[in-house]
Amino acid sequence: MSRLHGGDMLSFLAEAGMLSARKVTKGLTLLASLDDVEFRKPVNLGDIVEIRAETLHRGNTSVEVSMRALVMGEEVVSASGSYVKVDDLLRPIRVIEDIEVSPSYHKRVEEALERRAKRLKQLNRNMRFDVQDPTSGLRYRATTSLHVSPDMTYDGRIISAGKLMKLMDDMGGTLGLKLIGYTRYDDDASPDTVVTVAVRNLSFYSPVRLNDIVTIRAGITYVGKTSMEAVINVIREDPAFNVTENVSKAYFSYVRVGRDGRPRRMPDYTPSSPEEKLAYSEAVSRRDMQRKRT
Repeated sequence: MSRLHGGDMLSFLAEAGMLSARKVTKGLTLLASLDDVEFRKPVNLGDIVEIRAETLHRGNTSVEVSMRALVMGEEVVSASGSYVKVDDLLRPIRVIEDIEVSPSYHKRVEEALERRAKRLKQLNRNMRFDVQDPTSGLRYRATTSLHVSPDMTYDGRIISAGKLMKLMDDMGGTLGLKLIGYTRYDDDASPDTVVTVAVRNLSFYSPVRLNDIVTIRAGITYVGKTSMEAVINVIREDPAFNVTENVSKAYFSYVRVGRDGRPRRMPDYTPSSPEEKLAYSEAVSRRDMQRKRT
């Protein structure tokens, strides 16, 4: 399709956000959550992409960061996230540095604080222990496991959040290709494909360490006229200490597009199992809430 992969863009945003956050925290800083990511326009082969990240607020142990991707000065992707400063044992520690924000940014700071308050209200500190499979009972689902090697980490200890999100996006995209009946890519007759358009409710509950075994589970929760949603869940296992924890859970949305880049109709889909009906109903509620916010 000659366009930038959505997972690569997520990685760019996460890494830029971390660099901005570390200028304030002055230490090891990890991505804790990524608020609604909106892909407004595709990034095509040959485009020059500018990634901007700005730290808008300092909390006790975390900072709020705004991230944007621009092509020729036009915003094509936007996101916001929370980064937490941690010590060598990966425990949250206080952020000392103050930040000065231009008066012209006050509205953006207020919006960041609103997102933070909403996130804290929904926070469930027991989520790291919930390792149940959210894709169980779904018709379209996939699972993969991998070993965390040094090249996947920031510093030889902790997995890069950007690389993990790319893997998550790959899993959701693979399910989308399966849904539309994708067979192979042909340069002369490019088939339909799916592209990432949004990421919702992405939070990290537990850091992934070097030599952990990571399992990524994905399942389709919703299929509309031209779009679909997949729930993506990540589990980590520490073989040395026999520990299994929930790392992350998020909802990735994709649109089917043709060779010309225009949306194409998805195959007919009707939820049938109790799990599919519940997942579909919850997805519709999320879409309705997002429409009200926008």
